[in-house]
Amino acid sequence: MENYIEFSDEDCPECGGDIIHSSHEKICKRCGLVIDIFFNDSSYCFKDQTMKNHLCKQYVALGDRTDYIGGLGSYIDYERTKYLKDRYGKLLSPPEQQLFRRLKKNYAQFLRIKNHETEYRIFNILNKVVQYLKLNKNIKNNAAYYYKKIVKNEKRVINNISLIAFCIFFAVRKENHNAPITINEIAYIFQKFGHRVNSRLILRDGLKYKKHLTSRAKPHKSEDYLNRLIHQVMEHRDLNERIVKKGINWTKDEFQNILIMKSVDILKRLTSWKRGGRNPFILTGAIIYLADKLIAKEYNKKPILTQKIISEATKIAEYSIRDHYVNLLKPCFIG
Repeated sequence: MENYIEFSDEDCPECGGDIIHSSHEKICKRCGLVIDIFFNDSSYCFKDQTMKNHLCKQYVALGDRTDYIGGLGSYIDYERTKYLKDRYGKLLSPPEQQLFRRLKKNYAQFLRIKNHETEYRIFNILNKVVQYLKLNKNIKNNAAYYYKKIVKNEKRVINNISLIAFCIFFAVRKENHNAPITINEIAYIFQKFGHRVNSRLILRDGLKYKKHLTSRAKPHKSEDYLNRLIHQVMEHRDLNERIVKKGINWTKDEFQNILIMKSVDILKRLTSWKRGGRNPFILTGAIIYLADKLIAKEYNKKPILTQKIISEATKIAEYSIRDHYVNLLKPCFIG
């Protein structure tokens, strides 16, 4: 495919400069900003219509996707084509149109997934879960790759659905995602879609199949969960009412910023030795509760958050927040 440059009538949204088409991108001539990506027609041709002989033929197939079963040889013509043509580009006769349309309708799905029915079903589940959790494309592709790698190296997989759940969790950890997903959350989403998957099954698959994957992911810390959990607390339905009831003159955004700063300060002072290997997700919920109490004491105001509000917003049990606060945080920061 040859590169070419073509001028466009559009203007750059950043500097107002002229937009040019270079290779497969729309680029601002002045500042170099990439505005958009587009795809050119392939330079490969199936049949040169000017040629009368059968010697000049090139056949090109679509590439394979990691997280999808289908593609090569799956369709008669394109997927949604209604009028079918022969290899010379001529329309088929009406009887042949009827025949091949029927074949296309009845057998296309079967041919796509033949001998790959399980993977087809698993990757459909993967796409639904990734879309629901709003994870990026790299996590989806990596989860599919890990699944294929484990299946290839294992003679028998106990449960394919719990395996793809583990692969999603492992891919999230490898990606070092800024809003990490817990095993319990992944299990809950699978249950919501009607699959009998729980945390125990995901951990079982992790212990059994992790040997096939190269693991260099670092364990998550409370710092990784802080922004996400505070955002969930800020979205609680009773928070505005609590702010008004306690006579606080801060807006929600002001309170959120102060809460984040105080929580970060607590985390800096809470060494790894003091944390003692506690669950970082639960510990983050208790730190948010402590930060609210310290803010109230510092500004001579009443605390806004309760253990119940934090529990409902973050799905952390109240007794777990209370246990971490009473036994770990209170002796260190309140005395």
